[in-house]
Amino acid sequence: MSNFSVEVRSDEPFEKALRRFTSKTRKAGLLRDLKKRRFYTKPSVQKKINRQKSIRRQQKAIRMAEVGFVRGARGTGTGARGAGGRGPGGRGPGGRGPGGHSPR
Repeated sequence: MSNFSVEVRSDEPFEKALRRFTSKTRKAGLLRDLKKRRFYTKPSVQKKINRQKSIRRQQKAIRMAEVGFVRGARGTGTGARGAGGRGPGGRGPGGRGPGGHSPR
């Protein structure tokens, strides 16, 4: 397991340093790994779960191919807004403006 540390810089609010720490742990997948290891899963059960996930992924890929969705393609069509596939108003995800954050 990795050790994470973040130094609070001079003239920096604690909340900002905490946000940096949180993003580091999220990128490393620390919480996901902890949740996964919380309970022991027998190898046979894990195989069954992995098989079911694989089937779901394949079925989703088939559905998306029927609709004509291409994964990773952005702005290929000319939308009515001319947003390049960026959501309402072409302002990025959710139409919150450039660099906007979701109200959580």
